[in-house]
Amino acid sequence: MKLTLRRLAGQLQLEFRGEPDQEISGVASLISAVSGDLCFIRHKKYLSELSGCQCSVLIVPLDFDQETIDKSLIFAENPHFQFVQAMAIIEPELIGKDDYQQHDSAQISSASRIGKNVSIGALAVIEDDVDIGEGTSIGAGCIIEKGANIGRQCKLHSRVTIGHRVVVGDRCVLHPGVVLGSDGFGLVWHQQHWVKVPQIGSVIIGDDVEIGANTTVDRGALDDTVIEQGCKLDNLIQIGHNARIGAHTAIAACVGIGGSAKIGRHCKISGGVMVRGHLSIVDHVTLTGMSMVIKDIKLPGVYSSGTPLLENRQWHKNNARYKSLDRLARTVALLEKQQDKSQ
Repeated sequence: MKLTLRRLAGQLQLEFRGEPDQEISGVASLISAVSGDLCFIRHKKYLSELSGCQCSVLIVPLDFDQETIDKSLIFAENPHFQFVQAMAIIEPELIGKDDYQQHDSAQISSASRIGKNVSIGALAVIEDDVDIGEGTSIGAGCIIEKGANIGRQCKLHSRVTIGHRVVVGDRCVLHPGVVLGSDGFGLVWHQQHWVKVPQIGSVIIGDDVEIGANTTVDRGALDDTVIEQGCKLDNLIQIGHNARIGAHTAIAACVGIGGSAKIGRHCKISGGVMVRGHLSIVDHVTLTGMSMVIKDIKLPGVYSSGTPLLENRQWHKNNARYKSLDRLARTVALLEKQQDKSQ
């Protein structure tokens, strides 16, 4: 059955304007769309981006001016979210589904417990006492170490490593190269050399967590490192031992979080942020790109640090003046004090 505007809007349970039998054949960006494609726009302030767009149907905000554009429209409170929902309807073949086969080259311990409809790819290794929930997919080259527990409907892409006794919740997605449960960076200085501290904690991952490629989460030294439900982590993130990331927090690429740091719920951490260990950040905090957090954040809000990009010559001038800031501050304070005495 062909997908029409009426049928798509009905499945999304949204109101529409336009020819009900208008056919929808694909999804695309505003730049690359052709006739028959579905696109979306987040806000009417982006109306200028529609110039030259060839799409046939557009998902728009509820307050979109219906008379300003000659396209079929679907009205949504959150157009981006509804576009994602529509993608699963229009392009289901692009969302990979496993055939629940276990490759002959996979090494699966007889002491492991594999649920129904579990797919295990080539050269995967499943060690003793591993539990894997129903409908989970284990990609090629994954290593699941002794005593690990992986929930239902998870997707482990290729080369994921799950350390011993690590727990992964239901419906989690782990992208290529993710490492959960490597040793934390625990050392003690003794007699002029470093001595390794055994890392005997584990890693606990909540339900509906997604972790990007080559991100690493260290196991705890004594207690567990915890990533609560619904967190979304980008690529190339380092999370130190005993850290705790609150539910539904999103972290962009190249972030480093020190050991024993506590990040609140519903936080947003932009790319390149560094968070020192042993501090706490409350719920609903946003950290802008390249910020350096060196003390607790006790109030919700948006926080920034660092210097914006400057032309190199101007940056060198400013950098040279930084050395004079303390002397300048002392001079100003002295002048203010003298002025107060003269009044």
